[in-house]
Amino acid sequence: MKNTFARTISTTALAIFTMVAFAQISIFAQDAAADPSSDEQRQEESALSRRNARLLEGSWNTVVTRLDCNTGAALGTFPAMFTFSRGNTFWEAGSNTAPSLRSPSHGVWYYEGGLHYETAFQFFRFNPDGTLAGRQIVRQDIHLSRDANNYTATAAAQVLDVNGNVIRNNCSSEVGTRFE
Repeated sequence: MKNTFARTISTTALAIFTMVAFAQISIFAQDAAADPSSDEQRQEESALSRRNARLLEGSWNTVVTRLDCNTGAALGTFPAMFTFSRGNTFWEAGSNTAPSLRSPSHGVWYYEGGLHYETAFQFFRFNPDGTLAGRQIVRQDIHLSRDANNYTATAAAQVLDVNGNVIRNNCSSEVGTRFE
């Protein structure tokens, strides 16, 4: 009796498992692609995103304030020129170090959404005798004003030696005004 009962349960379980495994499963979901209002909304959002992404393009007069990374105290300010190019490339020339001691900066910028952007750029550093001292990598977080003529930013930088070892970290804040 136990064997018959166990065989019946096993056979029933196998039959249920087979039906579930090979049965066609129906799933109901709203097809957003078929909804014309969501398609129009996506197109409008995409157009707005493309327009906002391009708002940062152009050249900017920037005042950089060097900060103590631990306390946030201002250590000094200097002017710089930033250029955000189409294709998400970035160029910078700073005035805090003599041109013989650093190269112009090259980098990239990214649109993060809304009026928020990020950059990453680097420049080479040189010793007074002209030999390579290393490089510096800067990463910025930029918030553009609604009229797209000003921005504020914070930045963190790594100063690297010629072997790529971090020898110092720098922090700063920036205020930019569109150059026209």
